[in-house]
Amino acid sequence: MDLKQKLVDFGCGNEFVEIALGYKEFYNTDEDIEIFIEYVEVEHAKVEEAEALKEREKEIVDAAGLLLEFEDEKEN
Repeated sequence: MDLKQKLVDFGCGNEFVEIALGYKEFYNTDEDIEIFIEYVEVEHAKVEEAEALKEREKEIVDAAGLLLEFEDEKEN
């Protein structure tokens, strides 16, 4: 049975299956599918946190730029 089918049979939704297939290279057929699912959840949470951090940093930079624009307008 292939990984996708194991995930579906376990009850994973389509979105999670697609995410998990991105981690396919880390799947060990000798391990229980639950171990792989937990691994995917942990690793994908790290990816999502890193993406969220990048977005927050981008917002901070944008806010700094707005402050500079405001100060320039105030001086004129």
